[in-house]
Amino acid sequence: MPSDAVRNFNDGISCYENILHSAGVHLNPLTNTTQQEIDERMNQLERAKENTHHPERVQKLNRLRNYLLEISYQNQ
Repeated sequence: MPSDAVRNFNDGISCYENILHSAGVHLNPLTNTTQQEIDERMNQLERAKENTHHPERVQKLNRLRNYLLEISYQNQ
């Protein structure tokens, strides 16, 4: 059973799909919580943030990033 952070991240991808796509990024739900997968999603989010200039949208992308940080911390 996935952790709350994984569920929240995957739900967030669905909620913020239009923000991600307008930033030129497509994120897949996180099914494998290896550090490599987390790092890949983190890099994609950073690219999305570079292409996003609206503060509210950047805040939502940061929320997804925070879920990834939480998942990474739980894996340690």
